[in-house]
Amino acid sequence: MQIQYLGTSAAEGIPALFCHCSICDNARKVKGKEIRTRMQAVIDNTILIDFGPDTFLHILRYDLDISLIEICLITHSHADHFFPNDILMRKGNHALYNKDIPSLLVYGGLGVKEKFDLKENDFITKDGRVIFKYAKSFESFVFKNYKITPLPAIHKTKEPLIYLIQKSKKSILYAHDTDIFSDDVWEFLQRLNIILDVVSLDCTEGIKKIDYKGHMNFERDFYIRDKMFKLHIADQSTKFVASHFSHNGLIDYKSAVSPSINKGFIIAYDGMVFDW
Repeated sequence: MQIQYLGTSAAEGIPALFCHCSICDNARKVKGKEIRTRMQAVIDNTILIDFGPDTFLHILRYDLDISLIEICLITHSHADHFFPNDILMRKGNHALYNKDIPSLLVYGGLGVKEKFDLKENDFITKDGRVIFKYAKSFESFVFKNYKITPLPAIHKTKEPLIYLIQKSKKSILYAHDTDIFSDDVWEFLQRLNIILDVVSLDCTEGIKKIDYKGHMNFERDFYIRDKMFKLHIADQSTKFVASHFSHNGLIDYKSAVSPSINKGFIIAYDGMVFDW
């Protein structure tokens, strides 16, 4: 399996539009991996995760043809992860095709459904080029060769989700815009009786101490890794990735890749491709 991190920032991006903190000023000066766009990823060039306001930039920067993508998993309804205006550009009067293209299945929880203004699962576009599917926590579904299981996140929206994606014996737990998992998620993961290959975790607050629920920092990421080891959900072969960084987390990319800070975590950057 492969994941490409198209964007790796929280809502403001780095540098944030109007900010002149040291992190943002450094990013403007250094550029490169210090520049972070809003969070989005693609698995095997097949499964798109989130559809935020930087999607147009991402398809240009990484030469993606998203007209061929058939499924998009939305984590939650906040605008940096879900920007439905651009999804609607898929309908016939906005997009002309010289080939047959599949419908795009958009999965999400209640907050996403309400933002689409749907009473039931239905076509988003009259021509059926976008179809919404309600993703229920703990109810797995199959898409091609993938088993996808939505799990409840802890975040201030209606029914936010993280996703476990499995293909044959390979797996990734994609867990951003969430806090430390709830007990039912831990119990579910333990019952699977598998060792996760990749765990991608929210690190919005970086090295900053936080006292609220909904995001994580390195401290909480380390806690999750240690607990996964104890519950035999992960082992030394599991790759842990930190992403979804904010300038408020008080750390830049150059500092975050220091082993004394990340303690073995891979630090994601925009465009990073990771295979396992």
